[in-house]
Amino acid sequence: MQPPTQPPPFLRGEVEGVHWLVSVWLRNLEEVEETVERWATDLPPEGFWWVPAAQANPIGGLVRHIGGSSYRLLLRGLGQEIPEPLRLRPPEELAPTGEPPGLVLETFVARMGEVKAALRRLQDRDLERLVRVGPHEVRAVYVLDHIGAHAQHHAGQIITTRKLWNAQNQGG
Repeated sequence: MQPPTQPPPFLRGEVEGVHWLVSVWLRNLEEVEETVERWATDLPPEGFWWVPAAQANPIGGLVRHIGGSSYRLLLRGLGQEIPEPLRLRPPEELAPTGEPPGLVLETFVARMGEVKAALRRLQDRDLERLVRVGPHEVRAVYVLDHIGAHAQHHAGQIITTRKLWNAQNQGG
């Protein structure tokens, strides 16, 4: 008999001690982290940096981008400036670099930990604050909500890319 499996994050309910909306976001980020763990952590470097077609992204670049963009969105949602070294454009962040997968994954885990820790501290007043993103001014809740939506979008690309890698490499 197999032990019961844990329900998916969206069925785990509220994260105790945090604003109810932040709890939703934390569950969404758990799903992203679990997706990365399941689909990216056991790849060899050539699979981690494999680009399946022109204008597609390698899993390594997607992992790096999810961590980096989540952190940048957090900073924007908190009304903070993004430090110069973190101001990467998506094409730069998504590009294959050949870095050891373990280093990219460690950075991802650290960034997501920072994002989740900061989200846990948020209160209603933080969500209502007006923040600026480029020429746009919007309540922080919209920017902070986009962290999970954006990360989920790219997590789906990781799954698809991994399935393509697996299909290409089944025979050898």
